[in-house]
Amino acid sequence: MNQKTSAKKYLQTRSHKLPYHECFINSDWQEKGMATIMISKKQPSGNYIFALYLIDIFCLGLKNTFFDFNKKEMEYEDIKDNILDHEDMIDIEVDEAHNIIYGAIDYAEDLGFYPHKDFKTTEYLLNSDYIDKRIDEIEFGKDGKPLFIQGIDDNVHKILNTLNKNVGKGNYDFFAMD
Repeated sequence: MNQKTSAKKYLQTRSHKLPYHECFINSDWQEKGMATIMISKKQPSGNYIFALYLIDIFCLGLKNTFFDFNKKEMEYEDIKDNILDHEDMIDIEVDEAHNIIYGAIDYAEDLGFYPHKDFKTTEYLLNSDYIDKRIDEIEFGKDGKPLFIQGIDDNVHKILNTLNKNVGKGNYDFFAMD
């Protein structure tokens, strides 16, 4: 079994039992409509497992996600510091992070978009029991409708077709890259 398979298996079979360690989000997520959430747990060995979730709260939901596993404290702190410095991250409660992640996924699925394929793995770091009624207080979309802001790797034609099919022309906003 290779290291990647071992890490996935550990995540799937044991991570749900681990206590949450830290949780961060970029401070401007509501204004930008893009949230980067980092969630970590401490393993019994004292090492860390963490996942990052890139979330478009305005339209597409979970755009990307990945995890890393079995990081020694110094490695984990270096990675965390790099992410926090790059993204201007702030502390967030674990339940609020769950509300944002799952709420954005649900909103996007209603529009016809599905979470990044790796969510099948990184979801094991989460616990849907943390979702609470405050999920309804988070605005998904912008001003009552989807707002698609084109990203570098977005398939604009496919996304617009999906929006046209599921919400109809004129029922969403779109900003294109120059």
